[in-house]
Amino acid sequence: MTYNVSGLYNATSISDITLYANSSTSGVLFGFFMIGIFFVMMFSLKRWEFDDALLSSSFSCFLLSSVLAYGGYLNVVFPLAFLAMMALTAFYSYVVKQD
Repeated sequence: MTYNVSGLYNATSISDITLYANSSTSGVLFGFFMIGIFFVMMFSLKRWEFDDALLSSSFSCFLLSSVLAYGGYLNVVFPLAFLAMMALTAFYSYVVKQD
């Protein structure tokens, strides 16, 4: 199998290499990075309740994915998915902790 690596000949920094890798995978690279960051954050915040960890990790990933989507590195679906997850978790936390 032959790969076109002509985009790597002009790469002068790590940013150029990640841009090439992201374009070669049709934008999937940064999407998997965001999903990985989400799970790492959620499991590292497990000393708090699950809904609090889910809310804080989805909020952080929403902000980071919004910046990446604005820069053109990520599809707009990812910030919207993290926003929906954050909204549903905030609504759940509000309803449960209202007692």
